[in-house]
Amino acid sequence: MRIEVNNEGNIEVIINANNEGKFRFKKRENKYSFGETFATRNNPFDKTTYLEWQISYDILEKEVKNPKELRIPNTFIASNGKKKYPVELSDIFYLALKQGLLSLEQANDLLREIESYNDFIDHKSIKTKSQIKEVSLNEAIKFRETSIELPTLFFDATPDETTIEISIKQQQYASGVQPMVYFCIPITSFINHTQILGKTSKKGDTLIYIFDKNNVQNLVNLVKVFGMASKKHHHDIIEITKLIISKVKKEI
Repeated sequence: MRIEVNNEGNIEVIINANNEGKFRFKKRENKYSFGETFATRNNPFDKTTYLEWQISYDILEKEVKNPKELRIPNTFIASNGKKKYPVELSDIFYLALKQGLLSLEQANDLLREIESYNDFIDHKSIKTKSQIKEVSLNEAIKFRETSIELPTLFFDATPDETTIEISIKQQQYASGVQPMVYFCIPITSFINHTQILGKTSKKGDTLIYIFDKNNVQNLVNLVKVFGMASKKHHHDIIEITKLIISKVKKEI
């Protein structure tokens, strides 16, 4: 994935057209149904295809070999007390301010709004249905089966059919839950989607999503969602937003 500024001053997010790490191409009949990942080299992209991007906003200081290569080579203290660098979503937010897609006044308004949040998504609980039934597998092995409800929130008030999805999941190594934030981009929202629609992907194929004046609110909403995901996210987003605002003020 690369983040670049094009000749019009808009922000291009250039993504390889295959499943890789935090990027998963899926298919679903509508934006509220459960998506199924598919092999992009074997199955063609169609109009039910979308990208599920598990977008992040920071990286641990110790994981960065050369901070000078970062767009924002400034650390902040995360909620866990560790030093981190802002990346990815933070890079896009920084560029949006630099390119004038967002004003410093809008950024400060956003910061004040997030600072006021006291309802957090991770307060939602995982529910177990009370109905229990017996099931038998391999004819002899009997189990008792119930269903666990993992809430998923959809923010879809967007100008380009994208959605922000927040899935509540059990923490793998600790008690409690954690919200996972995904930016979901339908295939037709990529500016060059006609080049791959109806085809399978080849090595080197990329898709380009653009943030401009028309959809920069998507970026604002992503920052807001992270700011209300949990108290930990809330702290981190506030610190990153302050850092970016301060950096842009010095540069203009």
